[in-house]
Amino acid sequence: MQAGRTRGRFTALGLAACALLLCACAATAPVAPAPPEAAVRPAPATPEARKIIRLARSLVGTPYKWGGYSPGTGFDCSGFIWYVYHENGVDLPRISWQQLGAGNPVRRADIRPGDLVFHQVDKDGKSLHVGIVTDRGTFVHSPSSGKRVMESSLNSPFWMEHFLGARRVL
Repeated sequence: MQAGRTRGRFTALGLAACALLLCACAATAPVAPAPPEAAVRPAPATPEARKIIRLARSLVGTPYKWGGYSPGTGFDCSGFIWYVYHENGVDLPRISWQQLGAGNPVRRADIRPGDLVFHQVDKDGKSLHVGIVTDRGTFVHSPSSGKRVMESSLNSPFWMEHFLGARRVL
């Protein structure tokens, strides 16, 4: 009888040791890092957003012009936004800080195609940049003097660091 109990204890101790060993191995096994919570992921676009994005993309390559709001003369960032939405029947203010007050606020995790995305691009907090979110986790915008309308990743380190907010206007 005593030998049976001893054998049972060794079996239980052996199982416990194996379980601890497995846990220790699992704890040190490489695990792929989770994507950052702040990353914007592509989402399906509504028909209205698809029209906005289509027009915005058709203007890629148009030169930047401070104060510009038409494809013939060029665009600054807010003039680009004003033009694209105006051409689609959506009335928005012309200036970026006024556009920041349009529509409804959207958390970064809830950004959808057609939303406006805002970035604070200078250290003094004076320069507000705006673009149109696409269905690819990107945004179309008119960046700065000497550049042209382009599509950029919302998840690039620069744009993530300077993210200020988003607004849903559709």
